[in-house]
Amino acid sequence: MMVLTSKAGILNKTHESGFTLFELIVVVAMLGIVLGLTIPSINFSDPERDMDTVVRRLAGAVSEARSRALLKREPLELHLEPRHIFLVQRNGMQQLGKSALPTTVTISRVIVDEKNQRTLLFTPKGVTQPATVEIKSQSGIRTLFIKPIQGVSY
Repeated sequence: MMVLTSKAGILNKTHESGFTLFELIVVVAMLGIVLGLTIPSINFSDPERDMDTVVRRLAGAVSEARSRALLKREPLELHLEPRHIFLVQRNGMQQLGKSALPTTVTISRVIVDEKNQRTLLFTPKGVTQPATVEIKSQSGIRTLFIKPIQGVSY
């Protein structure tokens, strides 16, 4: 009986099965192509969750506008556009903040002091006009009420 040896020890001539690096790369590439084609067609947005997101962003923007107006002792404007919320310094028209809304939700109507307008003015004392904000999505319409001192309710 003859045993083959090497410096590291006994050389075994049995063939071990497994995948080559090339085979693994091909499989990973094919999975990447399949996932790349299917994932964009999946819609991860939930209209109800997006509505809740807009309510939180609007409440946060109102709170921030009120706090900044009080802190800086100057009037600020909150612009409620269909797709964005802007916080603007009234004096130099300098933009202080901007928040984009989810693509499935829009601010459809803003009524301030019984007039259809999209700007809320915050006085240096942090008070604003009463306003009604209507937001729309595929799941329906939600009406929010902005109160002069208390904030947002719906």
